[in-house]
Amino acid sequence: MNGKLKIFSVLFLAFFWLSFSFSARFAQAVIKDSDVDGLSDDAEVNQYHTNPQIFDTDNDGRGDGDEILDGTDPLNPESSRIATLNEPDPGIFGNPKKTAWYLGRASGILAFILLTGSMIFGLVISSRAFVKIVPGAIAYEAHRFIAWLALATIILHFSSFFFDDFLRLKVVEALVPFILSRELKTMTGFNIGNSAALGIVAFYLIIVLILTSEFRAKISTKAWRRIHYVSFFAYLLFVLHGFMSGTDSNEWWMRALYSASVSIVGLLFLTRIIFRTLVPKWRASQKQKTDAGIFPERMDF
Repeated sequence: MNGKLKIFSVLFLAFFWLSFSFSARFAQAVIKDSDVDGLSDDAEVNQYHTNPQIFDTDNDGRGDGDEILDGTDPLNPESSRIATLNEPDPGIFGNPKKTAWYLGRASGILAFILLTGSMIFGLVISSRAFVKIVPGAIAYEAHRFIAWLALATIILHFSSFFFDDFLRLKVVEALVPFILSRELKTMTGFNIGNSAALGIVAFYLIIVLILTSEFRAKISTKAWRRIHYVSFFAYLLFVLHGFMSGTDSNEWWMRALYSASVSIVGLLFLTRIIFRTLVPKWRASQKQKTDAGIFPERMDF
């Protein structure tokens, strides 16, 4: 009886070992993904007929696994999302799939214009050089209204890409810097994740600036001013984001818009320095001369 039990045990162990070995090899063959494209080598050879050693068999810029998920042909370089983008543009009404993309682009440009406008009115208020032209109350209300409108436009801008068939932006990628990761370069040749991160940081800074303005009465003047110095950094970030990420950044009219924005804001920034720093010092020196009986030079500001 013991002999039969030993024989049975040996046969069982041998069968178990052979079954385990076969299963492991079979699983390895099925799961193995040599080119890390999301498709197993077995599926590439037997089902899709792609090259299991090449990430992008048809060399169209889109991985074999991504093309299978997109519903395009991984063996045809003319059949891919990227190839679709390079086709003649039929316009927003000619291709409904691009509606979200166009909306994202248009709202991005509009947000840039609005943020520039808000920055301009903010500098007009702080410089105090244009009081006779633009009353302070009007400039403040314009600054406040445009800032809120710009914030809403920014939210529309990144939300549009949630529905874009190509980018397929996720909420976490839109709200957390450096999470967005795509094997894509922007039209100006920058990493899309890095350029998006600049916009995300600028977005949060803008929220802080708007909210601290709304609750200014509950914040000390000194603290409020220090916080608002961040606006210059936020402006720099959204200019860089727009230039690095914008699909139209290589167009002459878009570059002219960037140049006009930077030039106007830069000029107003210099005006602010002059009227808030240099002019008060000059007036103080003229007052000292008057007090000393010296006739001062006339300089109207």
